[in-house]
Amino acid sequence: MLLLKNFKLNKITKRLIIILLLLVPIIISLCTRNPKGTSHSGQYHEVENLKIIYDLSYQSKGQTKREHNILNETLEVIANADEYLILDLFLFNDEYNEENITYPNSVEKITDALIAKKTDEPQMPIIFITDPINNFYGAYEQKHITRLKDSGIQVVITDLNKMKDSNTLFSGYYRCYMQWIPTRGGGWITNFFDKNAEKVNLRSILKLANLKANHRKVVLSEKEAIVSSANPHDASSYHSNIAVRFSGNAIEDLMQTELAVISFSGGTLPDITYKKQQISGSNSIRIITEREIFNALADNINRTQKGDEIWIGIFYISDFDILSYLGEASDRGVDVKIIADPNKDAFGIKKNGSPNRSALCSLAKKHKNLQVRWYATNGEQYHVKAALFNYNADKKSHIILGSANFTRRNLKGYNLETDVEIVTPIQSTHALEMKEYFNKLWTNQGGTYTVPINTYYEDSMLHNIMWRLQEISGLCSW
Repeated sequence: MLLLKNFKLNKITKRLIIILLLLVPIIISLCTRNPKGTSHSGQYHEVENLKIIYDLSYQSKGQTKREHNILNETLEVIANADEYLILDLFLFNDEYNEENITYPNSVEKITDALIAKKTDEPQMPIIFITDPINNFYGAYEQKHITRLKDSGIQVVITDLNKMKDSNTLFSGYYRCYMQWIPTRGGGWITNFFDKNAEKVNLRSILKLANLKANHRKVVLSEKEAIVSSANPHDASSYHSNIAVRFSGNAIEDLMQTELAVISFSGGTLPDITYKKQQISGSNSIRIITEREIFNALADNINRTQKGDEIWIGIFYISDFDILSYLGEASDRGVDVKIIADPNKDAFGIKKNGSPNRSALCSLAKKHKNLQVRWYATNGEQYHVKAALFNYNADKKSHIILGSANFTRRNLKGYNLETDVEIVTPIQSTHALEMKEYFNKLWTNQGGTYTVPINTYYEDSMLHNIMWRLQEISGLCSW
């Protein structure tokens, strides 16, 4: 005891310890890697019953029009299942400020459908995977998740600690010094989503500050699957979105990507298998997740030639590589058209336009042939994440769509994301349908869908610097 009492650290040692306490967490954060089974690149499989589904909110003759189909298609997949169901849904809560607007009860409809299926088929494996945001990172348990669990459905809350860190300036310190602290209970801070909802605590807010997510939107059964940009989340019910519903052997790949999340999140793996089918046709599809989505986008953009077409519909676009590739494509004579959300609304909160306005205005200024229009949102969001590539040389179209925004976090493996890549003849029903979709929005056929780039033009040097710093550091919501 006397030795310990008299033991004193010299100034150099003290400074060395402080430096280590500051630097080691950042090094640990930079060294994080994703679990096995992520960043999946599936094989191309011929596909049956391929259907592209749209949700649209727009103005026509001074009235708001809503053409929404994805939720009903999702409910059909649930109802049609006979052997098993796996759902992986990012936002799944009904918490929002109801003083100004009332949204459809999308979450309740999904919950009721799953409970009804479990009641009718008690032995059927039903696994519901979601992001911890819905329980506010462990501060409480959201009522619909409780209902699912009470009905016998396995609920898997994704273990985001297993994912690599996008926000290294914070996440390393969280991993080393805070992640062991329980987040449940003791709420005293007003809930960000709904001031009347259950209060949260500082511990759960610190977990939120890691800024990563299981952002997937997947529903699959033994018969069919949906991969979507849409969250069945009440406050997201009026967003414009896109999804694909399909049957065929790509479902097996999709299932494996979801079993990987169940496994590394500590869930119980279900005893299920996919029965392969003999399918032939002119359309094929593959499953791509995480960084493989970036690779697919980059490969498609970079192989376009003069006279080819690229159509983009996107909620967030900020990845430096993707922006650069699109600019270079337009310079070599590719017809590049981008429809983007103006980033002005987020669940009743006014936003400053980051990152889309600065990113796309500077891109269009540098590359004169590249064209941009903003979706004319009215409180809701243009939440689509889709790209159409039309190649003249081989008369093929490639369609990429799903959950991933075109940002560093979404494309470089920091979030969990699921997309599909569809390959189809350039004159096929699906290729023509996608082009017609983009054309209708671009030219405002039958309503006001989009407005010119000048409507929300952003040329602020401060905003331009800020979104770039946010993209590099991960200190942002996108």
